[in-house]
Amino acid sequence: MLNTAEVAHHFDLTGETVRRKIRAGELMATRDRRDYRVTWQSVWACEQGPMPKRNHCERYKEPLLSKKHLAGSTGYDIRTVERWIQDGLPTRNAFGSVRINPSDAKEWLKHVRGLEIENLERVEV
Repeated sequence: MLNTAEVAHHFDLTGETVRRKIRAGELMATRDRRDYRVTWQSVWACEQGPMPKRNHCERYKEPLLSKKHLAGSTGYDIRTVERWIQDGLPTRNAFGSVRINPSDAKEWLKHVRGLEIENLERVEV
């Protein structure tokens, strides 16, 4: 089970946004003293993407990237990332915000664009 800070880190949101989504019923959670606890299944359910298969569960626990972070990590600009998304780069939707799983992005960039990216992580630009 994850706490609100861990869920916020996964989605690249603030803890207050996560708590607001829980209170609004958009993210299922249980109350634990002064915080909430959320299962990975609840996190994945609100991402509006396919539920990960058993052998991919670990990869979908990686913190998601925003378009800005993917651009900074690859050295391309946000418009290029948006074109990649239009061309089929797999995305997840976290409460209306486009997010990208790093493993999905590496795989797609390699197979579709022929780009070998060593490490995708949140890089501030």
